[in-house]
Amino acid sequence: MKVMNLAVGCLLSLFIGATQASTVVTKQNLQRYLTMLPEMEALEARFPEVDSSTLELQSHCNWQRHYDTTLSKLATTEHRRALEQLLKQHNFTPAEYTELSFKFAWTSLQMVEPMMEMMQQMLEYMPAEERAEQEAEMHNLKQITTLLNQCMTNAEKETITKLTGELMQQMMGMDEESMQQFEQLLQQMQ
Repeated sequence: MKVMNLAVGCLLSLFIGATQASTVVTKQNLQRYLTMLPEMEALEARFPEVDSSTLELQSHCNWQRHYDTTLSKLATTEHRRALEQLLKQHNFTPAEYTELSFKFAWTSLQMVEPMMEMMQQMLEYMPAEERAEQEAEMHNLKQITTLLNQCMTNAEKETITKLTGELMQQMMGMDEESMQQFEQLLQQMQ
């Protein structure tokens, strides 16, 4: 259960803005993104009222609309202003950051999928309140996965797969041996 909560939390912290360029999935953008993450986490800690379980994504690839729709439902005006100021400081548009956040989460979602299948089987044994919470989180993750499958090109998926090792290593502080094991696991999953 904690894994699902962690996955949703990570996705939301990563979630919050790209023009319709050919792709924003580049190593340079990954570096800018990772540089901004500690500040983003601090910002999100200031606004804990954000609840991603109510997130309802529309089936389109307009990242600015996703940003506008989601933030209007999840964030206060003060939160949105602070977020947009942070994005501007790091030279991201809200749409670019939303697109990168979703697309960089793609590999994580692929890894969470088997856990979601197991969780689905366990739902009937959970108390009603916990079951409803888990169902909402699973619905959210399925929506995001469907959106990404619709909006990502194969080239972007390949690029993200290549960059995932670097992304995870920097976010988790993995050593080289752990990183190699992680990359082998990713290759086995494909």
